[in-house]
Amino acid sequence: MSAILNIERPQKILPDANRRDAAVDQIKHFIRANRVQPGERLPTVRKLSEHFGVTRDSVWRALRQMQDEGWLEVLPNKRYTTSKHLHTKILKSFRVRAIFSGAGYIYFSGFRRLADALTRLCHYHNLELQIDLLPLKAKPQKKVWKDCDILLVDSDSSGALLETFEDFSVPVIGLDADYSERYHANIVTDHHLGGRMVAEAFLQHHTRKASVVYHAGSENKARIVARLDGFRHAWMEAGRSEKSLSIVPIPWSRSSFEVALLVQAYLEKNPAHGTYFVADGRLATSFLEVLSYQSVHVPKGAALIGYDGAQRGELTDPPMTTIQQDIDPPMTTIQQDMERIAESAIRWIQKIASGDHTGSGELERIAPVLVKRSSF
Repeated sequence: MSAILNIERPQKILPDANRRDAAVDQIKHFIRANRVQPGERLPTVRKLSEHFGVTRDSVWRALRQMQDEGWLEVLPNKRYTTSKHLHTKILKSFRVRAIFSGAGYIYFSGFRRLADALTRLCHYHNLELQIDLLPLKAKPQKKVWKDCDILLVDSDSSGALLETFEDFSVPVIGLDADYSERYHANIVTDHHLGGRMVAEAFLQHHTRKASVVYHAGSENKARIVARLDGFRHAWMEAGRSEKSLSIVPIPWSRSSFEVALLVQAYLEKNPAHGTYFVADGRLATSFLEVLSYQSVHVPKGAALIGYDGAQRGELTDPPMTTIQQDIDPPMTTIQQDMERIAESAIRWIQKIASGDHTGSGELERIAPVLVKRSSF
């Protein structure tokens, strides 16, 4: 039996729906989602009729319509196959390459979620996706332009791409990267809004004093600056004084263990109290672990909101089974909406592929989401 009869239907066929049009939509959905190869034979009319719950006449009319549209060809025995020109003339499949910062795995948990969403959506929309990893401080090679029609690049890889190449061989879309007029489109999280959302959450709980924690040296990163500025603006607009806000830089280290030691050293000099906004996910995780180690009750002794933090083991797909000490309590966090960023990337790819967009420097901001858990 053909795999077409095992597909999930994209939508239920309603009693008053046009049966032919519904069958056309179902078959097209299958062809796109499962990347049916040119010349592949479809099931018989009888099997299609039984599967979709429509009459054989409706199926015949649907197949003839798809033949007229160029999707299908008919054999001498009246069986239908997908068109030889299906990919080139009908689906117009584009080759997409996405560059993420990493070596063996994508470093940033948020971009792992984004890569998963892109993989799923590209498969559905018949886009060929290849994901390449670029280690930190490494320069991309010329081969990034080979065998691709559109290039996607994340924030950490974006700077290296802009420094290495003066001209781009294909259109480039920035994925939550620093803005560049050289990119066809820039899809960014509204980090300023994320900072404001944290401040507003604090204010709703009548917080009088707050500490904003970040990695020292990240002040030159636009996303960190936006988070801090967004928080400060909302805090001051509410009438809070400068003295009520502490800005705490914690030195950066590649080692999570060293980061935890640095956080511990800070909290030993400045005993935990009040409310913390930790503007980096890994740093926020270390903060919670140290508070737990020091037997500080969260959120009663100290409350915390992180930024795009996630528990280890939830970062993989499928989620990893591990023996570990879980983060306790689960972290309240501002999370970048990677699903919406991926959906936006697909829309831009389709615009570029169809010729509807030929400009550059377009900017689209995506609002983050406050994920409420138990640390605040």
